[in-house]
Amino acid sequence: MEFTPFETALKYHLDKRAEEDPQFAASYAKPNKSLEECCKYIYQEAEKANKTKQKVMGVKGEEVIGLAIHYYDEDDIVVNGPKNKVEAVQSSTPETPTTPEQATPETKRKTRKPRKPKTEVDPNIPEPLDIPIF
Repeated sequence: MEFTPFETALKYHLDKRAEEDPQFAASYAKPNKSLEECCKYIYQEAEKANKTKQKVMGVKGEEVIGLAIHYYDEDDIVVNGPKNKVEAVQSSTPETPTTPEQATPETKRKTRKPRKPKTEVDPNIPEPLDIPIF
């Protein structure tokens, strides 16, 4: 099975958590749960948390892991998935090396056109005030 980078990072953290916590390992092994559905749940919850309906938003890595753990612990969670297109991207800050921030659409960087160099002023052309009117 091929995973997205977000799913890979999430799986890494959940596998690590399952190794350290036997109670979570039992929840993590439930046959009616899947990593793909877990990601849909996280996207869905992040969308619900976006009260201002902004086009771009972020969720901290700790919150993502918390939502994933909650998904695996609870049996009565209904996953409909997000209503809008979401995309998970990794934080650019060094404090979170493998924890992705999620539900942030890819932002395009605006590029500026190079400025035209200032033209040289011809010394033979008189200043506007020096031109005789009559």
